Amino acid sequence: MQRPIDTNSLLITQKSLDVLWMKQKVISNNIANADTPGFKSSNVVFEDILKNTLSSSGSSEELQQKLLSLEPQILKDNSIQVREDGNNVDLDEQNIELTRVRLQYETMARVISEEFSRMQYVIRGGN
Repeated sequence: MQRPIDTNSLLITQKSLDVLWMKQKVISNNIANADTPGFKSSNVVFEDILKNTLSSSGSSEELQQKLLSLEPQILKDNSIQVREDGNNVDLDEQNIELTRVRLQYETMARVISEEFSRMQYVIRGGN
């Protein structure tokens, strides 16, 4: 017996891909401005927002509506100062984070691709 299509799971996966893409852009911007005096690095906040949404939802329909409206936040990091010129970009940290995010993106893309392959298999009647 085939399992039903979990649209909320697909929504979460799609949102995750969008957030990971945004993280790559923000990290790349941080790296590009590593030598800009006074530049403050940014980061993308989403995981806690998603956790709160998942824990506070009632029905599947309510969850779906909340998932559709979820948006990540880009926050400036004013808490640390790495250099005397006011720039706080740590290149090693940013490069490690960029690699981690790229691997996560590739994994999530594979997950959603496999889910669509399963759907096609079911639609074709198992052929």
